[in-house]
Amino acid sequence: MTWFVDYKLDSTISVADRGLAYGDGVFETILATPKALVQLDDHLSRLYRGLSKLGMPFSLEQKIKLKDFLASRVRPLIHEKTVVKLIVSRGEGGRGYLAPEHCIHTVIIGILAAPDYQYHQNKGVSLSVSPVPAGCNRYLAGIKHLNRLENVVAKRFLSSADFEALMLNNQQELVECIQSNVFWFWRGTLYTPALHKAGVQGTFRKAIIEQQSRHLIQVGRYFISDLLKADEVFIANSLMGIVPVKSVAGRSFPIGSHTRKLQLLMHDKEMHGSH
Repeated sequence: MTWFVDYKLDSTISVADRGLAYGDGVFETILATPKALVQLDDHLSRLYRGLSKLGMPFSLEQKIKLKDFLASRVRPLIHEKTVVKLIVSRGEGGRGYLAPEHCIHTVIIGILAAPDYQYHQNKGVSLSVSPVPAGCNRYLAGIKHLNRLENVVAKRFLSSADFEALMLNNQQELVECIQSNVFWFWRGTLYTPALHKAGVQGTFRKAIIEQQSRHLIQVGRYFISDLLKADEVFIANSLMGIVPVKSVAGRSFPIGSHTRKLQLLMHDKEMHGSH
């Protein structure tokens, strides 16, 4: 692992950093290949959107500095498929929850080994339903902030037999999985839950919605009963790509042709250096 803190080779931050004390910041996990940081513009767009939502926006100069650093210092270090972790906190200052009027961001960039999801992409995975609810907060919904305790606790409840778990909100609506977004095909239409009340608006979710053109897409309010009548189910994020689901809470699903074709489409776009 290689870490940069505030654009210098380092792996330490201040114990007074608000990211540590309050989770006061945002992060991105970016798939990187020797050709490109995949979907970089979408990741940076979500990062900047989250920073603005939290009241600590990046200036144009900061945006240029970050992108230049990724191109000049990080990209040359990538010689195989890897992961670039990008964390931005509000830095130090303020009193208790009260944030400083003018923050000095802490910018953390890590280069990490990429997990191998090829077996899961080929063979499919099983899902359970998490007992941990996804909290609804319209103000924070969609952004990838550093407060991820729901996901941490949900991961603890995940049994070894299941790869992922579906997370529901307090109205029993489908939101997402612990670390991925969920989709399903039913009668040729592609469905995925709306994320305006809870969840993370995944960059790969966005890419699927925008780049596939074979199917009508419905984004809305759905329940477990809607998913269980599906013809095919899959999960997706920017690291794992599209992973077919072969069972949900004991209900079996085939790995169908719609999922396989979409897998190939998105993989081809990745291999051609999607930024």
